[in-house]
Amino acid sequence: MTQTINIRKKPVQARSRARVDAILNAATKIIAENGSGGLKMSAVAARAGVPIGTVYQFFPNKNAIIHTLAQDSMEQVRIALIEKFADFKTLDDAIEKIAQSVLEYFRYFRQEPAIRDIWCSTQGDKLLQELDIEDSRVNGDILFENLKPFFDPTSYEALQSMCFLSMQLTGAAIRLAITQDTKTANLILEQYIAMIRAQIRHIH
Repeated sequence: MTQTINIRKKPVQARSRARVDAILNAATKIIAENGSGGLKMSAVAARAGVPIGTVYQFFPNKNAIIHTLAQDSMEQVRIALIEKFADFKTLDDAIEKIAQSVLEYFRYFRQEPAIRDIWCSTQGDKLLQELDIEDSRVNGDILFENLKPFFDPTSYEALQSMCFLSMQLTGAAIRLAITQDTKTANLILEQYIAMIRAQIRHIH
């Protein structure tokens, strides 16, 4: 079971929410500049323009900040996936939109250095690993529900497993591609998308 991220105090009032936003924005900038390993609570407080006690009021340590940023990122991506997958018209249309979502996810990673740093560090953080797997499971279920109308019920078990696996492997493929030069990254993404297309066709 995925653990709960420990935020010491949940912001309720508008002023508190604004302070949490300022803290997270400051942390994002610091991670983008120095990596998550260079994140310090004192630096976050200074960058956010709040007392150090205010940072600890909401986040007991820097890992809580990092995990919150990771969850916020997952929520943004999930909203985009729900919108992208909700309008499948045919199986061909679904496959094309899945391919588009892979490329859009890659562009998102490339444009967000802080999020890229966090997710490229998952292997060293057990909670992030658990969050990543659970995120893949939820997103896989979203994909499965939207692909179901194009498949025979006898294929549902294989389809659901494929959706879960593809969501998990998409993250791995993106993290690999982002470390390569542009030509190699494009080849990796093209080959990965071809694998997804072939697997969907095989199950169908």
